[in-house]
Amino acid sequence: MKNFLVLNAGSSSLKFAVFSGRGLEEILHGQVDGLGSIPAFAAKWPDGTVHPGAAPVLPHDAGHATALDAVLGWLCDNGNGPDTLAGSGHRIVHGGDIYTGPVIVDDLVLANLDDLRSKAPLHLPFGISALRRMRQLAPDLPQVACFDTAFHADQPDTEVRLPIPQKFHDKGYHRYGFHGLNYEHVVAALPGLTGKPLPRRLLIAHLGSGASMVAVRDGVGVATTMGYSTADGLVMSTRSGALDPGVLIALMRDEGLGLNELEDLLYRQSGLLGLSGISGDMRELLASDSARAQAAVDYYCYWAARHAGSLITALGGIDGLVFTAGVGENAAPVRAGIVNHLNWLGVELENQRNVASEMEISPSGTPCQVWIVKANEELAIAHHVRSTLKG
Repeated sequence: MKNFLVLNAGSSSLKFAVFSGRGLEEILHGQVDGLGSIPAFAAKWPDGTVHPGAAPVLPHDAGHATALDAVLGWLCDNGNGPDTLAGSGHRIVHGGDIYTGPVIVDDLVLANLDDLRSKAPLHLPFGISALRRMRQLAPDLPQVACFDTAFHADQPDTEVRLPIPQKFHDKGYHRYGFHGLNYEHVVAALPGLTGKPLPRRLLIAHLGSGASMVAVRDGVGVATTMGYSTADGLVMSTRSGALDPGVLIALMRDEGLGLNELEDLLYRQSGLLGLSGISGDMRELLASDSARAQAAVDYYCYWAARHAGSLITALGGIDGLVFTAGVGENAAPVRAGIVNHLNWLGVELENQRNVASEMEISPSGTPCQVWIVKANEELAIAHHVRSTLKG
């Protein structure tokens, strides 16, 4: 059985992974970082050791199309060319109201995705660019688009609606939610990792440079922190998170900020970077002895717990908590800082387990178990590609 290629295009990176067609075991994975500046290629075996294949040379100004050309050339040289593949899957951040599940891409789908660019202008263009280039390079290979918004598509109307006139709702101005592919992975993987049924009321915290939380009841997402855009909800690396809309009006009226300046402020200059004045990278802030750095981390943890409280209300309680993604998986002080605000709910950490980043980091017998689950959007996409092509 032929294999599946998964592509995950970010603003400055292109991740790739190859999975076996039968059991979806990972064969290899890698990425190109630093697109638009100084690109760097890396490929590894599933155990994390470096793949021996010689890395391609990329020009300094390489974009996503150039990076994809290099990745495909490298895969061909190392026995994983298009002729060995049954299909390719792509992470697409936004499916709008049109796509609430994976879809095989044709010209109409691609045109619809182009029309959705305004929904996520800082994310969608990169995924679409990789998808379009892949269709050019391997026109006979089925391409499957997989959407981060799809996991949240069945949320009730009270969660989806924004309190604005109906005519705007009808045009698509409502809450969508994101990070859905990794949430799918966590929900699917957790029972196998713990050897126990999925908790009925589960809170998942996807904490990376972009961050959100989701409330999952009986395996279904019922509420999330991100809304219409990826700038909503939790404080993030350089994104503001939830912000009083009156501040935006005042910034435009009193400070003279235009549309582009406002977008740049909310997406690239705010969050941890804006709070600390040092960096949006949680690793740098945790290593710093600056009072502003510590204040930014404390702020991050407090407001994450505040948002967690609202989601726990939507669940009617909490039976389990999962931390995932870069900060969630690796920053023990952040996990502790968030959970300390939730102790009154019976959510606790066992300090040694937390510092060691074990999979289960709560004390034995606690009413709300807490785990760390490694993010794996690529595996979720591979599942979608296989099921969609079979269907």
